[in-house]
Amino acid sequence: MKLRNVLFLALAICALNTTAQTYNIDPGHSAVQIQVERFGVIDVSGRFKDVQGSITYDADDLSAMSAQAVIKVESYDANNPGGEEAVKSKAFLDQVSFPEIRFQSIGVNQREGKQYLIGNLTIKGVTKEIALPFTIKGPLPDLPTKKQSIAFEGGITINRLDYGIPFDRKLPNGTSLIGNDVKITLLILALAE
Repeated sequence: MKLRNVLFLALAICALNTTAQTYNIDPGHSAVQIQVERFGVIDVSGRFKDVQGSITYDADDLSAMSAQAVIKVESYDANNPGGEEAVKSKAFLDQVSFPEIRFQSIGVNQREGKQYLIGNLTIKGVTKEIALPFTIKGPLPDLPTKKQSIAFEGGITINRLDYGIPFDRKLPNGTSLIGNDVKITLLILALAE
């Protein structure tokens, strides 16, 4: 009986010491941006405007962090209707068959002074594990909503071929129309539940 009370007290203390908070992504103030080389000359940029999900975060315990996100392919905007339709087409992201890009974290680690969110990224039905370097600011008060908020920023470069996007047209000189490397930048504002 006494041992049970001690275990209950220990669990209660652990629960009180857990300060992990769940923050919901604010789609109106968040974006996932991409850059890819076009015609071997310049990087073109676009962004997905519809990003939903959540981040659980404790500033004192990085191991308690987790995140999940869903990005709607339909929300891609590049200020170029032709380019937008190409990215959403079957040749690239195939919005009709694969309307969402998904990320689910599986852990966090630190190395060489950087923090990495480890997780599974699913694009066009292909899932690969990635290590996403990130920084977090906050929690700080969000004045309009009167809620606590965090800002999550991260960036990674992936190879589109790894995700089943094999588009391979070339210019007459042999230069690829579209580069294989896709730079992804996440600018996320998330608000406490």
